[in-house]
Amino acid sequence: MSLESILAHILNEADARKEGILKEARLKAQEIIQQAGIEAEGYYRDSLKKENSLLERQRKRLVVNARLKQKKKILEAKQGIIGSIFDKAKPQLARNKIKKEIVSLDKVQEASEGVDFYLAGLRLQYENEIAGILFK
Repeated sequence: MSLESILAHILNEADARKEGILKEARLKAQEIIQQAGIEAEGYYRDSLKKENSLLERQRKRLVVNARLKQKKKILEAKQGIIGSIFDKAKPQLARNKIKKEIVSLDKVQEASEGVDFYLAGLRLQYENEIAGILFK
């Protein structure tokens, strides 16, 4: 064997090894890229899931707040209507001169009572009944 053939053989072997190493490196790089893609997809899905969860909680909070505001407005309107009914009843009750009896051990005495005293008691008693009639 001549020196040139030995050198050619060594160079061929080196090229074959180089090609093998490059092929192996490319395969390894593809595996790493594929694994990184899988991990990135997992991070993306986790991030998306967290954002969707956060957005859903915010949406629910907004809906609950809107419903609460709506109920408050409806309640205020109902209380306003009931209040106006009692305001209209005041003059009629004042004309009828409501009286009460004061009972003691030795005598029974009649006394006039203010309309507001009776309306306060009646309001609580009839508020639900009036609301039931008006808002069925």
